[in-house]
Amino acid sequence: MRWIAAFFVLVVAGCGAGGGPGAGKGPVKLEAFVGLGGLTNRLAELRPVELGTAEAQAFRSALERAKLTNLDEVRGALSFTPPADRRGFAFAVPGCAEDGAALSVEGGTLTARLTGGENVNCVQANYFLTVFSLDRGSIPPTPTLSTSPR
Repeated sequence: MRWIAAFFVLVVAGCGAGGGPGAGKGPVKLEAFVGLGGLTNRLAELRPVELGTAEAQAFRSALERAKLTNLDEVRGALSFTPPADRRGFAFAVPGCAEDGAALSVEGGTLTARLTGGENVNCVQANYFLTVFSLDRGSIPPTPTLSTSPR
């Protein structure tokens, strides 16, 4: 019985469970999660980007033009600079009342999805900015980026 408990503790510790954004040393870390509220259709079509690129600057500019009430928080999230052994990615993901996000890595595709907030009906979609970092060696040089609404 003790070995089962020890195994469980090691698995949980290895997964980084129990920590907030950026906790743990796993290959994927949620660095930022920021509510954006309801966005216009034009902004709702924002494509995910890798941080530190020209596309990321355009992504940031589009959010700045949206007249968000929490623009400082958005700027802070998009200012994240991963260490040299990691890469950072930003996603604007539609949802409702979620309180977290996860990133799945399958082959060469990175897919952001929201978590939490079950059993809530929304009249209008809310959007969330998610910023993740990944071990540089865990993904191809040009991954496909996508979002997965619930």
